[in-house]
Amino acid sequence: MTTADLMDRAHSVVAAGGAIYAARQTGLYRINVPGKERSLYSSWLPDQAMPTLALSIDDASGLMLAGISGGVARSSDGGESWLAIPLRSPAPLVTCLAAAPGFTAGGCVLAGTFEDGVFRSTDGGATWLAVNHGLFDHSIYALTLSPRFAEDRLAYAGTSSGIYASENGGRLWQDLSMPAGDDTVLSLALAECGALYAGCETQGLLRSSDNGNKWETLLETDGAVNAIALADDSRIIAQVNDGVVGSSDGGLNWQETVASDVDCIALADESILLAMSDGSIRQEEW
Repeated sequence: MTTADLMDRAHSVVAAGGAIYAARQTGLYRINVPGKERSLYSSWLPDQAMPTLALSIDDASGLMLAGISGGVARSSDGGESWLAIPLRSPAPLVTCLAAAPGFTAGGCVLAGTFEDGVFRSTDGGATWLAVNHGLFDHSIYALTLSPRFAEDRLAYAGTSSGIYASENGGRLWQDLSMPAGDDTVLSLALAECGALYAGCETQGLLRSSDNGNKWETLLETDGAVNAIALADDSRIIAQVNDGVVGSSDGGLNWQETVASDVDCIALADESILLAMSDGSIRQEEW
């Protein structure tokens, strides 16, 4: 769908406000029409690359949070101007972001880091505090918050050794057991019905309907499940190694969607966004 430097691969893609956003090794880009990308960091860092690994966007307000080395970049005007917010010293590498619905109105945002645990903001990303009580593995690969976070305060973190759960918005974490022992959890997703999906390095794609007490294996794989996207409670998309598979019946049957060369995935209405290893972004019907 777009062209980019072949080595400038995307770490994350997001659809918001009628545009597609790609978090790349060189920075953050907005794609308004096929083949046309505009750097959102050009006025902030005109001659400097800023690797960006994670992205969260609030459609209603235009607030954007980008995970960068050392902290979070924050824009309150749709990416026209930016403020870098350091999380601590020495500077951590932000690997993932998870925002509660309506997070700009005093809601919660969590930032996961490569080796410094989880940070929490309750003011739209303006300030951050470390929230690692009970979190014994500080290598965070995935975060997800409940669709009903305002009521249940549920949050989950995927780490290099398993999954942690929080029932109070990340202030206290508890380790969850996994079917075959510890495993690196690379992706997480929560369905509207409350089912928790976990993509693992060696245990495939797991699902729990009781907050992680019991698990079922939805998809056995020869490689890692790097990303999960839920269109609804029955339609599931998973990135396995560098390919993509999909299920339209809640994980009973799977079909290969793309064979290889996919770096990351996301949903956009009734289509799938595919960030390819050549730097391009493809959009395909679901």
